[in-house]
Amino acid sequence: MPVQNNDLLNCQAYYYFTIKVAQNYPALKKLVESYSSRKEKSVFWEDKVLGESNIIDALLNRLIWELGNIHGGCVATLIDICSSLAILTYEGKGGWFFVGVSTDLTVSYMSGIAAGQTCRLECDVQRVGQSLANIYIKVYNKDGKFCYSRSHTKYCIDSKL
Repeated sequence: MPVQNNDLLNCQAYYYFTIKVAQNYPALKKLVESYSSRKEKSVFWEDKVLGESNIIDALLNRLIWELGNIHGGCVATLIDICSSLAILTYEGKGGWFFVGVSTDLTVSYMSGIAAGQTCRLECDVQRVGQSLANIYIKVYNKDGKFCYSRSHTKYCIDSKL
């Protein structure tokens, strides 16, 4: 179900997320605003990749994105960024301050998504431990067809910084 424009908060024109998400997950809001403020300082590769992305919902241990045009070669990068931010929806024991670094990722390509078509990423946080987190991601096209999946493992860097 598409999100209406009046339900979205604009973080300096880079990333959008719903008012509900901003209220329920202040750490996620703070990180998104931090990423968005970089636009004027320098250009980062993930900023170009997520140019047309919206966080449309966040639930306990789950983050859902809606993206514009997606290229098959870009899927792994998109899923990496989107699933990393999902760690900030985890509310159990051992929550992390930072989103960590990837230690393992596997992408399965079942079907492509046509150019110009909107897609939906559902990032489910399976586990967040003291050192490792596991996220499972599903990507659907605009018609709800299951197109890509990914298993993602992250390593916590909180105590290293």
